[in-house]
Amino acid sequence: MHSPLFELLQGIVIGIIISVPLGPVGLITMKRTAEYGRRAGVIAGLAIVLVDTIAATAIIFGLHQAFPRFSHFPGWFHLLGALIVFFYGFRILMSIPKAESHTHQPWHKHFLNTLVIIFTNPSTYFSFGAIGIFLIKLSGNPLPSRIMTLIGFAIGATIWWWALICIAASQRERYFKKASIHKLIGGLIMVLAIASLFFPVHRGSGNRYSFIEKFR
Repeated sequence: MHSPLFELLQGIVIGIIISVPLGPVGLITMKRTAEYGRRAGVIAGLAIVLVDTIAATAIIFGLHQAFPRFSHFPGWFHLLGALIVFFYGFRILMSIPKAESHTHQPWHKHFLNTLVIIFTNPSTYFSFGAIGIFLIKLSGNPLPSRIMTLIGFAIGATIWWWALICIAASQRERYFKKASIHKLIGGLIMVLAIASLFFPVHRGSGNRYSFIEKFR
């Protein structure tokens, strides 16, 4: 049996590894930080950490087994999510960046907007799968061990998003001087939305196929 410190550090490492891949949600969070300030970025980051931690809790306590169809989404849901993210990126690409006061939007609006992007983004559910790869084998550990791992997971994810937000906040001036950065973020979000259509998803038989393969 490992020490609580080991379990905590293990959770921190897993939390950072899961958070590192920078998909549409991360790019949008960086954009929100640049336009609305660090407070908006922190709120968006906390929303991401909350969702990932809830998913990690469900997996490490075996609660995901109560929702066997959680990952069996119909093709139209996958396509709709990709379209929403694509047009969000297109709107960013066509807009002109401008600084906003941090009081321009209340905190709950930043939080809710981030949640909408998280749950409409198809790659979110692949992130849940990645969390499962790391944590499902720990679901048989003693309760104190699992709790320490979860605490570490939340700390690790928070560390990563805080670092990313600090970087984005430090580049606010450059962001507004160079419109190309703004357009690059929009373009990358559009590309990632299209790429998500090629990601493997589940169907009822347990096999995996990409949304595109369904129409071959």
